[in-house]
Amino acid sequence: MNNLYALAILFSLLIGCRSGQTQKAGEDSIPVENILSLAEKNTGQIVVVSGWVNHVCSHSGQRCFLADESGDHSIRVEAGGEIENFARELLGTSIKVTGRLMEERMTVEEIDQWEQQYLEKHPEETENNGENCSAERANINQMRAWMKEHGKNYYAIYYIEGQSYESLP
Repeated sequence: MNNLYALAILFSLLIGCRSGQTQKAGEDSIPVENILSLAEKNTGQIVVVSGWVNHVCSHSGQRCFLADESGDHSIRVEAGGEIENFARELLGTSIKVTGRLMEERMTVEEIDQWEQQYLEKHPEETENNGENCSAERANINQMRAWMKEHGKNYYAIYYIEGQSYESLP
């Protein structure tokens, strides 16, 4: 469950409202900043996404995170298929990943539980009505706002099950 919370923090990006774009076989990759706006309609599909590697997990290299140039949008990529692991040397480089777009859902109950645990550790947040809003509390609020805006009873966290990648110039 704690891993789910950590992932939620990393992926508490607002999903854009842009739709109608799909990727056709043979087309270039979808930039990271666009993949989240296409995610709901393309979950389970094979996609090709490009971005800058802004993190490689140091213990196993089994995941990396791709970001856009601004760093405002990112998506997790899990090693699989032809990818044994992501080398730390990829950090700061641009790559194109082919993989299956997947979704994890964080339920309202899980978010409520996370918030309760947070408030137990930070009673000052309850006493001053959250005026000292931390990043963690802001993420919780952002998730709730996204759910309300989209009429969902869960928060969607998208990631890619990588199959292959190539370095870009």
